[in-house]
Amino acid sequence: NVLLPLIDVLQHSNNPNTYLESYDEYVSLRAARDVSAGEELFHRYREEDDDVIPPHKFFTRYGFVPGVRVPVEELLRGKSGLFFDDGESEEESGGGGGG
Repeated sequence: NVLLPLIDVLQHSNNPNTYLESYDEYVSLRAARDVSAGEELFHRYREEDDDVIPPHKFFTRYGFVPGVRVPVEELLRGKSGLFFDDGESEEESGGGGGG
């Protein structure tokens, strides 16, 4: 894990127009396609099946979990496995996230 403070200002998208290239000494943010002047840049924070950052840690860092559309209050009330070790959720379904 590395701290990438300026990358955090980009909004999450499941169809981003940027990607990261990692090198020994730095990380480069690159355009995934032609980007028009004034067009907002989007980045995919996490793949929906990526377990590098567990969902509960991802949530505490970014305030959402990609792929989960259920309101956080419902997940907490239902003791979802996203937040609780032995909880099973019937509610963890849906498409992309938002951020």
